[in-house]
Amino acid sequence: MWHWLIDSFLLVCLAYFMIDKLTFLWVRRCYDIFYSLVVHTGGYLIFVDIDDFKSFNERFGHRTGDSILRKIGLILLRESHFRGFRYGGDELAILLPWSKKEKAGELAERVRLEVEKANIGGLKVTISCAVVRYEEDASAFLRTAKRNGKNCVVIND
Repeated sequence: MWHWLIDSFLLVCLAYFMIDKLTFLWVRRCYDIFYSLVVHTGGYLIFVDIDDFKSFNERFGHRTGDSILRKIGLILLRESHFRGFRYGGDELAILLPWSKKEKAGELAERVRLEVEKANIGGLKVTISCAVVRYEEDASAFLRTAKRNGKNCVVIND
């Protein structure tokens, strides 16, 4: 008779522990579960790093940093159709199982442009994106994006 109440409570608990409260993205442990699906289906990952995030926090405070993370998280959710994850700190990710490199690159560029034109507290916030097959490659490609002047998408060929 009361099973619907218990089921509802369990769904609320699931959402509470699986969704990052700041960005509304899936948490890292969800990423870890779904990452193997991307690898096994030959899909792609998009890693997103907020350019100069540390300096935003230092200059304007952590509240501003939080609002930047929240706004970018909402952009990722909208553009990726709820495939966005908070990987850690200011690093975010989108998992695209069964995706082609071209489609992943188009999505990364669309997200980059949306962040660039978003008015986040009157600040010019940009992101760098790496489109990769394996998470081990993400750091190197994000460093390449930073060396290329930030605010760009680098695709692993």
